[in-house]
Order: sequence, then structure tokens, then C-alpha cells
Amino acid sequence: MKLSSLLTPERILIDVREKDKNAILTYLVNEIGKIGGINDVEALNKEVMDREALGNTGIGRGIGFPHAKSDHVNSLQVLLALPAKPIDYGSLDGVPVSIILFIVAPKDGDNNEYLHTMARISRLLGKSNVREQIIKAKTPNEIVNIVADNEA
Repeated sequence: MKLSSLLTPERILIDVREKDKNAILTYLVNEIGKIGGINDVEALNKEVMDREALGNTGIGRGIGFPHAKSDHVNSLQVLLALPAKPIDYGSLDGVPVSIILFIVAPKDGDNNEYLHTMARISRLLGKSNVREQIIKAKTPNEIVNIVADNEA
């Protein structure tokens, strides 16, 4: 499955106003809960925070890549968020995060789909020109087009 088929305009949040990592993660869990496919938003939020406590998902170059597998998720879910201002995410390179790509999947779901989606995201956001285009985008549709034009 292509990333562009998972990342629809309603799954792209621009100008997110939360100012710290925990607040934005909770916001993303709540937003994904509004879209559907989550049967317990509070439990999922705890799992996402617990996963983050195991190891920071700030992967560098201004990217946050929170992810979790959960019994409270019915299908693979992806959200992309652009904070209004870069946030301190505790990334190893110390660069504040400007792009957050959030992925959750069923704990007992297709692990290959989950891992392949994570790999696609990593490849896509590993391209500096793609990151720059996404950060400059003004609408969710622009981001969908950027992703579709640049995914392998």
C-alpha cells in the first residue's frame, strides 16, 4: 500500500498550536480518534506515551516519528502534523521538530504492513527537498501531492 493512499487530506494537520511534545502527541491521538478506527482513545494515548518513554521517536532532521502497536486500533492509521512553530522533541541531533508523522497499528495486525509503512515514511522524509516542500506547504492537498510525487 502506498503512503499517499493512507495520507489523505483529513489526515494532515497544518499549523498545530500545541507547544510541547506531550501536548502534541495527545492532540494527535485525539485527532486520529475523531477519524475512527480507535476503540479507546485514552488507552491509546497512554500506550503512545509509554512507547515514547521507551525511546525518543525524534529521529533527527526536524522529524518526529511517534508510532505504536495497540489493541485499541482497528487498522493501520497515519497522521501528518506540522506544528505552528518547531517543537523541542528531545531528538538526538537537538533539532526542533517541524514534521510529525504519527502511525499506529493493531497489535495483532499485519506486522509487514506496519514495518513497510514505517520504512516508506523514513525513505520519504529522508529526502531534504521533500521535507522542505512539506514544511512550506499551505494546504493538506499540497502535502498529499508532494507525498504522491515523491514516494517510490
